[in-house]
Amino acid sequence: RQTLSNWEKYDQPNGLPLLFRNTFLVAADILNESLHKGEPGELISHASRNVVVYYASDDLALRASKVSNLKNAEASRRLGHSGPEDMELTPKNVYAIDCDEVNTIYDPPKGHSYFRSGRTKGAPGVVFDHIFETMLTGRVFPSDEFRKSSILALPRSRRSS
Repeated sequence: RQTLSNWEKYDQPNGLPLLFRNTFLVAADILNESLHKGEPGELISHASRNVVVYYASDDLALRASKVSNLKNAEASRRLGHSGPEDMELTPKNVYAIDCDEVNTIYDPPKGHSYFRSGRTKGAPGVVFDHIFETMLTGRVFPSDEFRKSSILALPRSRRSS
């Protein structure tokens, strides 16, 4: 955020160029309103075709971060804990993906590193698969171009394995 903010301020006053096809914010430890229009993180959406936020409300590492940030008089939820505070205030290329159903299965008990692998070490999980598919296609939700949010869950065949 800060790098893009400084770059725009000092070198690109007319706006940032499109730098990234996709920006993935997984379990992001920043304020949940950071991507809203007018906030410093909005520039991430200016420099990216798609900004995909993966979050989980039972991520224990982000709960600890919220508590530690109280000393800085910062009581807001974290982006990786709740997703964007208000999707209506985010740019149209920001997408929110709820990972509550998989995060503690993949990373018990913290539920923070759920993007790395699935239940089997080294095998991709649904979060990694979604990131990879988005990278390949350039589409966050290929079957519905107007969709802004979703819930990731284990496929039925993998729920008991």
